[in-house]
Amino acid sequence: TVIGIATFTLLFENLYFEAFPFLLILFPIVSTIIYIQLLKASKKSLAKFNVVFMLSFMLKLIIYAGFVGIVISAEAGNKNAFVITLLLMYLIYTIFDTKAIIDDSKKLNQ
Repeated sequence: TVIGIATFTLLFENLYFEAFPFLLILFPIVSTIIYIQLLKASKKSLAKFNVVFMLSFMLKLIIYAGFVGIVISAEAGNKNAFVITLLLMYLIYTIFDTKAIIDDSKKLNQ
C-alpha cells in the first residue's frame, strides 16, 4: 500500500488518480471477506467449496466492474492509468488468493 502510494505520488505524479486510495482499500477488504467464506466452505465439502468459489469469483467481478463504472464516470482524467492499475491489482490479488486458498484448504482437509 505504502509502496503504491509512494510510486504514484513521487514517480508518476501525472498518472495519479483520485480513486487510487479506494483501490487500496477495496481489494484487501473484498479479498479478505471472500477468503474467509471460502475457508468456511472448504471445511464442509468439496461441492460446497466449488459453488462458493464460483460465486465469489462472480461477485468480485461485479463489485470491481461497479467500482470501475463509478470511477470512470466520475473522474475526468487518467482513465487509462486507473484501468491498468485495477487490472494489475485484480490479477495479482486473484493469483495470490487462489494460491492461498488452495494451500489452506489442503491443510484443512488433511
